[in-house]
Amino acid sequence: MIRNPILPGFNPDPSICRVGRDYYIATSTFEWYPGVQIHHSTDLVNWKLVKRPLDRAAQLDMRGNPDSGGIWAP
Repeated sequence: MIRNPILPGFNPDPSICRVGRDYYIATSTFEWYPGVQIHHSTDLVNWKLVKRPLDRAAQLDMRGNPDSGGIWAP
């Protein structure tokens, strides 16, 4: 059974894609580091964080930008 939310915590703007039997979901953290997170699942129930594409805080320097003016998941 799939329960909502499928990812615990703060994971807005989900975008999901399927590659064969694998599912990937990208979520954003807006202007807060790490910006984007990629999770993986083979059953749409159990998800594991596999990558944060922006691996340095300097890649998400949002100083001077308005709130929620950061990154949205692809």
